Amino acid sequence: MYRLYARKGAGSMAVEALLAECAAPYQVTELDRDSDNRFPESFQRINPRSEVPTLILPDDSVMTESAAIMIYLADLHPAAGLAPAVTSPVRGRYLRWMVYMATTLYMSDLRLYYPHRYTTDPAGVPGIKAFAESGMAREFAILADAVGEGPYLLGGQFSAVDLYAAMLVSWDPDMIGMLARHPTLRRLYDNVVSRPAVAAVWRRNGL
Repeated sequence: MYRLYARKGAGSMAVEALLAECAAPYQVTELDRDSDNRFPESFQRINPRSEVPTLILPDDSVMTESAAIMIYLADLHPAAGLAPAVTSPVRGRYLRWMVYMATTLYMSDLRLYYPHRYTTDPAGVPGIKAFAESGMAREFAILADAVGEGPYLLGGQFSAVDLYAAMLVSWDPDMIGMLARHPTLRRLYDNVVSRPAVAAVWRRNGL
């Protein structure tokens, strides 16, 4: 049994969707912050960084970082077909775009929604948000170009990297406008969220 510590609409969403696609046994513990914007102390003891997603593996070891969790789980459940084999010609492309999104779009989202974390000067907040918005526009354009004829990032093969992309698309404050500008991403997103397992997770996360 996997135990996923999550927050609705957060980085745990793609991990939850992957577990659902794998038909792996799991339970979700939904976390809320207190009046001081902190998670419960019981969770902080599990993950001192107090971040979601946090996944407890069946052997009680702890994993964090959404992209790392997804790469690991997809490899651990090969029957689900969510990751190319290590020897596959598209394995490098799979890892490339997973890491690209984790280090660019995910970080731009954090700067956009939590700009105060990236400066000690409140006057710097507007500039950080503007930088994040321009970064997201550029990074989504690169991702859309990578999808190309697709319909997925690995061509005709749906994989964990598409789940990760769909989550990041859902975070864009102008998702409708962004997808209108990038029809390849629109097609990818629609294909991903129309999958029954993913659709159920999206609904549980309020999307």
